[in-house]
Amino acid sequence: METTYIMVKPDGVQRGLVGEIIGRFERKGLKLV
Repeated sequence: METTYIMVKPDGVQRGLVGEIIGRFERKGLKLV
């Protein structure tokens, strides 16, 4: 099993993009833990 760390930069959080970013990874079939 491979694990990757993903960090959302502060400007992405301020702009309210966290949901969109997480959605992109989920649509690719990745499981967030």
